[in-house]
This record gives sequence, structure tokens and C-alpha cells, in this order.
Amino acid sequence: MPPVAAAVLPHPPLLVPELAGAAAAELDPLRAACRQALSAVLAAAEVTVLVGDGPVWGVPRPSAPGSFRPHGADVEVTLPTLVDLDPPGLPPPARLDDLPLPLAVAAHLLAGLAVPPGRLFAATVPPSLGPGAAAAIGRALTAVPARSAGGGTGDGRVGLVVMGDLSACRTERAPGAFRAEAAGFDASVAEAFGTGKPERLLDLDPTQAAELLVAGRVPLQVLAGACDAGPAMRGQVLYDDAPYGVGYLVALLTTP
Repeated sequence: MPPVAAAVLPHPPLLVPELAGAAAAELDPLRAACRQALSAVLAAAEVTVLVGDGPVWGVPRPSAPGSFRPHGADVEVTLPTLVDLDPPGLPPPARLDDLPLPLAVAAHLLAGLAVPPGRLFAATVPPSLGPGAAAAIGRALTAVPARSAGGGTGDGRVGLVVMGDLSACRTERAPGAFRAEAAGFDASVAEAFGTGKPERLLDLDPTQAAELLVAGRVPLQVLAGACDAGPAMRGQVLYDDAPYGVGYLVALLTTP
């Protein structure tokens, strides 16, 4: 079953104000857009699936910590209580003792919401996956209801949130320096969301994405696979900019 709502959020550590320091206010519009997208998906869904890049196909252990100490701030986070999924056709996931950066940023954003998520499942996907494998994971993750630790299943309304930065080559000072094609790549992703055509993300080229230091190609294609066979969706771009030479996109998909 395709998701009733889906969103993409970036995961720069600077979303944590303690890391941004005096420049924290510069990213307030990005933080607000992230909260808006998260809240919309959580409100529409009975269970929300959260996906980000990681070392393996894996799920966090209960209360697995995420730390921003490696990035310069003594801040630790955990995800809310998680539920289990049993996705058809997928191997058992590895169990993660710590939250990779995308899930840690998601945990930080979730903690700032006025209303916490009801049921949440989190997973990581390795950046080496091809488009077909990523799409298959997306279909599987949204095909089954959630099972909580106390038993019982969900009602089928699944939301999907994927974490991913776009190209890191938008300016000369970007991590990957300037690449002329970076803006076009990022614009194609934003257009796929804005026009409600997430299936177009399956056409993203893994080689080009790697060259442009895209830290979210696989999660985007997980989302594309989840939405590919579903009804038409309404798209909305809430934030699209590259304040530090890295493309940050916040976009929302909802069913009419």
C-alpha cells in the first residue's frame, strides 16, 4: 500500500542550534519547514516510516543514542519508542547500536514537535543500493501494518519520511566545490516533488549522484518506489535552497 503522505528532509548537523552558534537563526526557515513537513506526515498516518542512509540495511535498537559530539556539540538524542515491521521479501535487518547522522537529525527534529509521533519505525539503507533495490525496499516498508511491542497492528495508513541532502557542489565553497550540473540535479528533484511525480526520482543516476556528493539518493529512491504504484499525489515544496553550497530540500506529498 502506498503512503498516505511522504516527505523529504535534509540532515545537516547545523539543524541543531548548538552547532550553528551565531548563525543558528539563518537556518530557522529550514527548521520551520522541517517541522511543518514532519507534522503533516505524522497527522495523516497511523504509523510513520523513517528512512535514512546508514552503513547497512538496519534498524536501531530501542533507545539507541545519536550523538552530535563528533560535530562539535555535546548533544545526544534518541528516537521515540519504535514499533516493528515485517516487510515482505526483505532480509532481517541488522540491529544498530547507535543512530547514524540522518536518524539523529530526525530524532532532534521529532523532539521539537509539540505533538510526538504515535507509531514510528526507523531504518537505514546503504548508499550503495541501486534504484531497483531501493524502490523494492520502499514498496515493502509501506506494504505492511506496524506491530507494537505489546501486539496489535495498524490500520494501514502509512506515512514515509526520508532524510537526504542533495548535491554538495552548488558553490565554490561547497564541500565538493562548484559543479555546474549540481543546480540542475537539485532542481529535477524539487520538480518531482512539486509536480507530485515522485516516480521520476527512480531516474536519478547513481554515478552522477555520487559525483555531486548527494547524501540522499537511495532514501529518495526508496520514497519513489513506495509511491510508484499509488494514486496521484499532491506535491508541495516547503524549502529549496543551498545556504552553504549544499542543496537542502523540504518537500511534502499528500494524497488528494
